[in-house]
Amino acid sequence: MAPAEGDRDGLAGKVVVVTGASRGIGFEVARRFAELGASVGLVARDHTALEAAAGSLHDATTHIAVADVASASQVRTAFASIDDALGPIEILVNNAGHGHRAAVIDTDIEDFRRTIEVNYLGTVHATAQVLGGMLRRGEGHIVNLASIAGRIGAPFEAAYSASKFAVVGYTEALAVELAGTGVSVSLVHPGPVATDFAGGPSARKRPKPLPPDEVAAAVIAAVRDERDEQYLPRWLRAAHAVRVLVPPWYRRAIRRRFAAERQALHDRFE
Repeated sequence: MAPAEGDRDGLAGKVVVVTGASRGIGFEVARRFAELGASVGLVARDHTALEAAAGSLHDATTHIAVADVASASQVRTAFASIDDALGPIEILVNNAGHGHRAAVIDTDIEDFRRTIEVNYLGTVHATAQVLGGMLRRGEGHIVNLASIAGRIGAPFEAAYSASKFAVVGYTEALAVELAGTGVSVSLVHPGPVATDFAGGPSARKRPKPLPPDEVAAAVIAAVRDERDEQYLPRWLRAAHAVRVLVPPWYRRAIRRRFAAERQALHDRFE
């Protein structure tokens, strides 16, 4: 269907769901879609924060739904309420996430479990609620927020990195399965982002943390331009290529990069 006159992005009137939409990247994504005339369903765990987020999207058509994406039943209920309020979901942005920064020796099994349940299974739960409808209609778009940590193992973030590797594998497999159906799938890989996620930007100085609106712009571009995969900043794609093509050089470089952290860990056990 051709976009309406004046709808340069073809997003006016679309029904979009954003998980983790009460703050940070998720809120910026919701705001951008709302500005482009989409109807936006905002999903997060905190009802008060969701109300505040939706209230700041002045004159936009929104619906809020409380859910912990780690719970399949909560996601099912939340998405059903959005579908009833706004109509069939045409675009899904899987943004909700849980961060954890610590050495593996300091990471409790419950931290691993929670990170997988939110970051990976949360993506699976949300996708399951929209995929059948998208396939029946022959159109739709799913954008999964992964991370450069889902392409390159992140030292001292093993739980988070492993969960994002799972998101990447799931998304790549899904994209092949859906080729030719009219349903598109995209990956967006940010580096550090200037939010309070997992301790905030101060926990990682290099690369310089991105503003959340830059990540939101990449999500919009993924839908508008049918982009399969994006790295933010773009040079991180080269870092991933080095990891794949020249692994010995990469291993030496990453060990040097984390030399201080490694030494501090080793000193604890001498």
